Amino acid sequence: MTVQESATLVGGPASGLRVTVTGRPRMLIVTYPCAVDATDTAVRVDAMHVYRLDPHAPDGPPRYGYDPASP
Repeated sequence: MTVQESATLVGGPASGLRVTVTGRPRMLIVTYPCAVDATDTAVRVDAMHVYRLDPHAPDGPPRYGYDPASP
């Protein structure tokens, strides 16, 4: 049986956001759409932000900390 848990994102642009995760993945990727100054609306640009599972809280609800060094 796969367990779903409510996790909190800490720091970065999505700080405080709560998400449902399955199986405690080690990393989450959050994307935000960026405005595109082009006439071709088929182009999409997203800013990518990486959050990593906090290993210091293995027994409590999962927390993911912002990783500013990731792409």
